[in-house]
Amino acid sequence: MKLIAWPFLFLIACTTCGKLPVLQIDDSRDYAILDQFFKMVVSSEEYGYVLEGAKPISVRNFGSLDYFTVTKNLEYSDKEFKNALLVREAIPLWNKLCANQGNFVLKATPLKDTVPIFPPFEVTFINIAKLKETINQHIDLFRYVLGPTVQAEQIANKIAYSDVELMDCLKHNLTLLGIVLGFGSHNSLIGGRIDTICGLTISRDLAPYAPQSRLMQSTEEHSLDFMTPERYGCYFLELAGGDAHHFNKTLPLLQPSPGFQSLEEELLALDSLEEPLPSSLTKEPRFVFAAFKGGPSNQPLFNLLQKTQKELQNLLKKPNFLELILEKISEKKLLVTCEKLPYTDALLFEHSTINWSHLIQSAAFRFEDKKSQLNFAHTFCNSDQPSCPEIVGASAAMFKGLKIALDNLSVANAQCKTLSKDPSLQTIVPERLYYKTTLPGSGKELKGADCVRMGYIVEDQQDNILFSNHDTWLSVSQTIPGFAHGVQGMRVGEKRTLHIHPVYGYGALTTLPPCTQLIIKVHLLDINEKSIGKLPPLIPLDLSWVQDASLYRAIKESIEKRPKYIGAFYRKILGKTKQLASVIAQLELNMNENNELQTQGL
Repeated sequence: MKLIAWPFLFLIACTTCGKLPVLQIDDSRDYAILDQFFKMVVSSEEYGYVLEGAKPISVRNFGSLDYFTVTKNLEYSDKEFKNALLVREAIPLWNKLCANQGNFVLKATPLKDTVPIFPPFEVTFINIAKLKETINQHIDLFRYVLGPTVQAEQIANKIAYSDVELMDCLKHNLTLLGIVLGFGSHNSLIGGRIDTICGLTISRDLAPYAPQSRLMQSTEEHSLDFMTPERYGCYFLELAGGDAHHFNKTLPLLQPSPGFQSLEEELLALDSLEEPLPSSLTKEPRFVFAAFKGGPSNQPLFNLLQKTQKELQNLLKKPNFLELILEKISEKKLLVTCEKLPYTDALLFEHSTINWSHLIQSAAFRFEDKKSQLNFAHTFCNSDQPSCPEIVGASAAMFKGLKIALDNLSVANAQCKTLSKDPSLQTIVPERLYYKTTLPGSGKELKGADCVRMGYIVEDQQDNILFSNHDTWLSVSQTIPGFAHGVQGMRVGEKRTLHIHPVYGYGALTTLPPCTQLIIKVHLLDINEKSIGKLPPLIPLDLSWVQDASLYRAIKESIEKRPKYIGAFYRKILGKTKQLASVIAQLELNMNENNELQTQGL
């Protein structure tokens, strides 16, 4: 089967399609695919709300087909894979059906910086009139972020007709994103702030400031407590092991808003403003967002959404659903000249434009080592039923990163035992936190003030310089516990060297070397005695899990099981298609040819 390249951008706009009085579908498969696509995006996504003018935009990312993320819930993974495939099949059909219109736009853009041959992509459905109206209502906010002279027409056109992802169009401003998604300015401001805090949780640390992973390691109950070390901590371990793809962007250091001593405190205050949605909106077709008290009443929006939802629920029950949808979008009658076949997976797979042999080979070679590639291929070709890995996302980089963390922790423990015998050091916490005054000071004493002017050099346990600044103002309350407590009692002009065990520093979940002991040379230059700050509590991070042998076994065994598990998933996906035998034969041939090339040293 010939591979049809996925175009970089599909634009589907909908008002006038030349002078044709009708839209025509004359292929049964085309009808079934489009019908299923619109039922999926109206029931599971928010296309219906966009269609009815209740929101300007609905946006959703669909995963790559060859690097597809398989979860423990295979039923969910199967559904998501089929949805990603359905979108790939439906958009070219719709583009062929009606490509020259303008009130509604459907834009599919492959995501940047991706490895797969069949990459993930962002699909955006836009109500042009509603988008322009919404931007005009909040034009000052858009101009504050995008430029003081920008016009609503320019912004809407870039969002709708360029090859740029939605977040890039909005300069990654989450408040503007919430506004174009139809949440209202107040909900978008608060929700955007919460999402900004969430996004910065997976970003690079700037010593001596508190670790970005602090919300993962917090014991507080807040809206981001789902970001547990067990779920997201692997990103930091993979970075330590050499895989930096989660940290491609350098994000700014985030300080709490005025009136808050920490991000946790601010987050709890923002969470307290959340207003429950009407229970009906949790049913399909759902409208997914968070509403917050303190601004204009959300009740008019709730009323609009509930009314629209009832209309959509009735629409989904209609036997002529597709005809009604296309008439609404295009303002033209749909003429169906073919038999209306019920949708089945066979219609999606058997006549797909995807070259399945090409895709499965790419899925096999997502694994770097030959053994994993062969395990994937063997399972796919032989219908094995491997058990699910304990850690589905386990990787060699994660295992390597955990080993580095353990080695560094062992070195830190040994170094602190040695420091405990050094009489020249002052002890704050035995075998954990020490300091030594290398130059006395004679100025004001630091006792509780938050804003201080300092110079510092941060080194790891191998004497590598990680960060330095010869003269800066910083908030002591926003630094790691070892630093904040280690500088107390200093006088202006004084120099100290702090020795900080990783339990009072960055622990294992960090973009610095994991579990490294820090040596920080500090020079206190000035104190703003009027500033008031709350020192971070001197509570050690729990690093016992780094030394847990069962975790090492789980990661190692999961790495071995993962290729087989993913191979079985793809076999299940293609198991009922007529193409399976030819795909197996082609994969076996490709793997054998690759083996021969490697044997010959080519």
